[in-house]
Amino acid sequence: MQDYPNSYYIDSLDRNLIQHPSLLDSLECDLCIIGGGFTGLSTAIEASKKGLKVILLEQNKIAWGASGRNGGQIGIDISSGVQNLEKKYGFETVKNLWNVSLDAVKLIDQRIDEFKIQCDKKTGNLSVATNHSTVKDFESEIDYYQNKLDYHSTRILTRDEVTEAVGSNRYFGGHLQKDGGHLHPLKYALGLADAALSMNVNIYEDSKVIKINEKKNYVEVLTSNGSVKAKNIALCCNAYLEEIDAGIKSKIMPIINYMIATKPISNDLQKTILPSDYCVCDTNFDLNYYRLSSDKRMIFGGGVSYSLKHSEKLAKRTEQRMLKVFPSLSKEKAEYIWGGYVGITVNRTPDIGQTSSRIFYAHGFSGHGVALTGIAGKIIANSIFSGEKGALETFEKIKHKNFPGGRLFRMPLLVTISALQRMTDIFNA
Repeated sequence: MQDYPNSYYIDSLDRNLIQHPSLLDSLECDLCIIGGGFTGLSTAIEASKKGLKVILLEQNKIAWGASGRNGGQIGIDISSGVQNLEKKYGFETVKNLWNVSLDAVKLIDQRIDEFKIQCDKKTGNLSVATNHSTVKDFESEIDYYQNKLDYHSTRILTRDEVTEAVGSNRYFGGHLQKDGGHLHPLKYALGLADAALSMNVNIYEDSKVIKINEKKNYVEVLTSNGSVKAKNIALCCNAYLEEIDAGIKSKIMPIINYMIATKPISNDLQKTILPSDYCVCDTNFDLNYYRLSSDKRMIFGGGVSYSLKHSEKLAKRTEQRMLKVFPSLSKEKAEYIWGGYVGITVNRTPDIGQTSSRIFYAHGFSGHGVALTGIAGKIIANSIFSGEKGALETFEKIKHKNFPGGRLFRMPLLVTISALQRMTDIFNA
């Protein structure tokens, strides 16, 4: 078991961490969940609400992976532009997916209220254009939202409005989602874990699953020191699926993303750096995303690596990217630098489904995980409890391709693709 990585999130907790035991016995349950991040915790809460006996297994600590160290940004959309899915899957499917994304954002507020989770939640999510053509894309996107999806809580920001809201003159316009926002992801995840415990979910840390055996009437889950006999299981491992394949591993790709947090910025700079207090992401393929913490630190993410090799150079590059957007932060040095894996799919749309009648999964959230992981857990729990697929069937209509190149060559291929796309970002800027 690995401890939490050194990050602003772990150091800014205002609570004691609960130490959950390791699984050392042979147990039985209705649902065994593998993975203790947003998806697994959400599935546990929803399944327990329905009266199911739930066991959750985490190989490290609760929210040790992306759920405890991500950008904390809450956006409304199911992928990089839900309207792009209409040509392949039709408007009805797109409308259903859109409704899921709206419910996902609402669910965060519902859980914060229901379980009294203190996680520094703020409103406003702003996408900013790094070139003129992207502003036209924003206009097309909002037209689609308003006229086809009947959604109006979004608007275009002019270049001057973006400059004022962000405190940087690098952008050509913006797309503001009023229902979006941001939060402290580790505080939120630990709040979900508290809720799960209060509902009699059995949580085990340091319990790495080494094998799954599907039988006729149950699924056997083996760890190094124990086992679980479950009527159903939910694979909620995302980028940390590792040896647990179940036929879905090739459909996601783990990539490394780096983040930094500065020291609290000075009072003078607070007037000009993100005075809107929105979270922001730009439109580059290798995007930047950032926000202010509750104590006015700049939390800035970027620096994607497809090679899965942690690099001090890459971490330093993230700080350099921040200074290009905010030169005035040159004296506000990064106090924290951390990285971790994020799971992506080929089409950047989450992959939620079943591999059999007893094995469910949700992964590949592709940067949309803060909100969509929560609703994914609810979708899985509803399907297990009722036997009716509902929203799960909608997600299963989305066809997910395997990453090209197989296990040996998919990473080098994506490194090449990423390098070419970065060149496009440079020439379009």
